[in-house]
Amino acid sequence: MTRALIGLDDTDHGDSIGTGALARELGLYLERLAGAVSLGITRHQLLVDPRIPYTSHNSAACLAVDSPAPLGQLEELTRGFVTTLLHLGADPGLCLLEPGAGDYRELGDFGRRAQTTVLAHEEARELCRRAGLRHHELGGSGLGVLGAAAACGLRLGGDDGRFISLPGTRELDGVLSVGEILRLSPIERVVDEEARVLDAGERVDTCGWVRPDLVAGAIVLRTRRTGPGEPYLVERDKHRDKH
Repeated sequence: MTRALIGLDDTDHGDSIGTGALARELGLYLERLAGAVSLGITRHQLLVDPRIPYTSHNSAACLAVDSPAPLGQLEELTRGFVTTLLHLGADPGLCLLEPGAGDYRELGDFGRRAQTTVLAHEEARELCRRAGLRHHELGGSGLGVLGAAAACGLRLGGDDGRFISLPGTRELDGVLSVGEILRLSPIERVVDEEARVLDAGERVDTCGWVRPDLVAGAIVLRTRRTGPGEPYLVERDKHRDKH
């Protein structure tokens, strides 16, 4: 069984479906053609700066899968899928790796710097080569490979990103107890705005929008207090990708 991380950044140009939607469609595609099981898709916010070309919020995505197919086959399927959805003027890039198959500490540092610093396209290329990442620049300038590499590094670090897709979370609707949320999904803990872990009996209004975060290697749902006796409310993302 191959565990793979697939970083994507399609640069959200013009009429493109957006990086988040592209990652979700890719997950379904790999499920059908490569027997893949999705382990969730995380959205990673990168630096917003006028010197960086982007359309919406300059975010990248990382899809994690388990599949009986080898990494090379996943690479070819992913490359072909992204190419078929390529929009004129977009600069998509992708990166693939197997966690534990190499030393990716430099990649993690690159991801963190991409959130605070304007990085060069060529640096991303060189890093991918040194780290042995399978990477592709598809269409346009291929600048999306920078975001794709950063997303892989941040996902590997285990302390960044919001899940925009996670098995079990679509079924979490209405007001649920914390215990029900933990039982019905991979979410590992539910916390309030002060990071206090909520008891199993506490109630949470999901508002039909459950997007947990990756925090210190755990899947964590953030909530906030409301009035006395009222259920907690899930925290909404400040940035909204095209979904």
